[in-house]
Amino acid sequence: MMDDIFVEQIIKKKMGLKDYTVFLAVALMSIFVVFLTLKIPALFMIAFLIWIALFFADYYLITSRNVEFEYSVTNGDITIDKIISRRKRKHVLSVDAHNISEMGKFKPDVINRKRAFKPYFTSIYDDGRDSWYFCAHSSKNGNVLVVFNPEEKVLNAIRPFLSGQVALVAFGRN
Repeated sequence: MMDDIFVEQIIKKKMGLKDYTVFLAVALMSIFVVFLTLKIPALFMIAFLIWIALFFADYYLITSRNVEFEYSVTNGDITIDKIISRRKRKHVLSVDAHNISEMGKFKPDVINRKRAFKPYFTSIYDDGRDSWYFCAHSSKNGNVLVVFNPEEKVLNAIRPFLSGQVALVAFGRN
């Protein structure tokens, strides 16, 4: 009889070009709003209140770019959640490892080969470098292609639930 398997891992997403673009846009918009409040007499009376609201909005937008992903494997059920600035958790997807049809080290050409699959980038880098991927069918999300950065313990928790051919291609003979 097989023991229950439960493994989880949290990875922090690195900031990318998209994140820095958001920072720049927030800064430019804030400067514009401050300038407007100083130039328009009707807004000058409530400028301080506008600046306080602007400060909190900027803080919220900038810190929302702080993202972590949590991978959980429980007896072959793979669950991925997105944690935003340690204040909000959002479920990304759940997949049964038995439904994985392909798995391996991620290369950008996988995206082109699997156009019928909905991509989920839940990895450290936006471009998926140094990552793994799997293709599977999810009853809720259809065909999915998941790019992720599992530690050895997560891979070892998934491996027993893969079909023999998928495990052989992904891990070789061990």
